[in-house]
Amino acid sequence: MKKEPTAFQKNKAILAALTVNAIIAVMKFIVAFFSGSASLFSEAIHSSADAFNQVVLLIGKHLAKKGPDDTHPFGHARAAFFASFCVAVLLFFVGGAYSCMEAIEKINHTIHATGEHTLDMKALFVAAVILIVSIILECFSFRTALIEVKEEQEKTGAKKGLIQFYKDTRNSSLIVIVTEDLTAMLGLGLALAGVLLTIFTGNPLWDAIGGVAIGVLLILAAFILGKEIASLIIGEALPAENICEIEKLVRNTPHVKNCRKVKTVALGTDSILIEIDVEFETDGSVSAEEMIQAIAEIKLALKALRKDKDTYVSTCIEAVGTSALQHRGGSL
Repeated sequence: MKKEPTAFQKNKAILAALTVNAIIAVMKFIVAFFSGSASLFSEAIHSSADAFNQVVLLIGKHLAKKGPDDTHPFGHARAAFFASFCVAVLLFFVGGAYSCMEAIEKINHTIHATGEHTLDMKALFVAAVILIVSIILECFSFRTALIEVKEEQEKTGAKKGLIQFYKDTRNSSLIVIVTEDLTAMLGLGLALAGVLLTIFTGNPLWDAIGGVAIGVLLILAAFILGKEIASLIIGEALPAENICEIEKLVRNTPHVKNCRKVKTVALGTDSILIEIDVEFETDGSVSAEEMIQAIAEIKLALKALRKDKDTYVSTCIEAVGTSALQHRGGSL
């Protein structure tokens, strides 16, 4: 029997990102304070926001485990979607907008400053080293997230690839981690470029420009992330190939004449609502008892079709005859 994954294994990408971002944030703030680097300060804010975001994701995943009740008959699975959307908002305002404002203020100060710029070259070199170390740590976190993406695609039988993952997955927490890690590596590259240009030219304006670039990058990432998570909250259907699997399963059920319509909507990472119009013969060859038995078999088969045993599947199936469908215009 396959062992149940531990809490750490289920959340390894989030925990890895939380640990890395917390360590990096502390290092960046210390060096940014002594060096006065706007790029590094923007990155410190970014890492702090990311670390807080991971805490929000963990809370969302915990709330999503709550089962159905009278107020929420399909459970609380969408709590994970809501937490992920909150992360996108935080990334925009705390990470992106605030970083831009701080960097723009630094640009204005640099442009209007009188006299020679005084740069702490030693601190800037330390800042560059910290950024390089941060890139290495972020690569570790991103690699952990990619491993989890690969595991999910193998488990669900989905097509491989990061772009395909974004199209198909309903794992909003993992979408956030992958996006944040990728954005963090790009942001660190921009910060490093700003610091190095400042060191080589002696002009702190490059560092401030790097801070603005990081802010714009974070705002763009927040927009992409928010758009994807909003689609999940509104309700996405299963991929077309999964719909075809369900239709085939229903049509192959004994006594079923046809499967007229399949509608699905994601209720959470591992929760899906499936509604099917099932057509039976109305010439008396299928009894009411056989119809009930067929519907029960369809429900069981649909639950078995989901490879993750924690998946919650709710089916809404109407047994109707051809004449009833024609009377209703062929649609239920």
